[in-house]
Amino acid sequence: MSFPSVCCNTPPVKANYEPKGQKSMLGDIECYMTGSKESKRGIIINYDVFGFHANVIQLSDILADLGFYVILPDLLHGKPLTMADIGSQEVFGSFVKNAGSWETNKPMLANALVHMKESGISAVGIAGFCWGAKMIVNALAEFEGIAGGAIVHPALIQEGDFGKINAPLLVLPTKDDADFSADFETLRSKAFFSECYMERFDDMFHGFCGARGDWSNPEQAKRANDAIRLLGKFFVSVMPA
Repeated sequence: MSFPSVCCNTPPVKANYEPKGQKSMLGDIECYMTGSKESKRGIIINYDVFGFHANVIQLSDILADLGFYVILPDLLHGKPLTMADIGSQEVFGSFVKNAGSWETNKPMLANALVHMKESGISAVGIAGFCWGAKMIVNALAEFEGIAGGAIVHPALIQEGDFGKINAPLLVLPTKDDADFSADFETLRSKAFFSECYMERFDDMFHGFCGARGDWSNPEQAKRANDAIRLLGKFFVSVMPA
């Protein structure tokens, strides 16, 4: 995967951060929206199970600074999971089957995509973290008109999921995540395989680029910025200006 040099100037993450965008309603879903619609290129982001965390909002702003209009929908309706929830098989199992299911979230992501198109955005990419990555893979398989998708420390991905997608994919797993090598190889038969890319962050833990990341820690901040740089380069590549 090759990238233009202009995208190498990704601004670094900060420990203390003031959001640049604003929250607006899209139907009955509150969304964080940032960037200019005049760019004609957009990204829909699906956060991890911890919801509207400051890190994912900052990440959205960084991508917006690279020339994208970014929407971060609150798919969990202000009810993110807690560490205790994740530790409970009953609670987390119920989440996966209900609030976190594809059937529940598909209409909301579809509405965000329609909003992008109706706002004059001609090319749209999607990105997801942890549980959100599963939603992204499903969207790449079922939705039309998506330029590409990126998944960061993905969870809940099943064997065969990658083979169903219909657009380029960026995969950024950590040392805690599954080995996606065999799944990634299934993309080789796709016409867009040359635009796909995978890089493991084996020195980082699951969630470092999302709500679990401590960006006051220099090493975590550096590696988060490395991941965000790859996100920016990927989306510039599949949605050239």
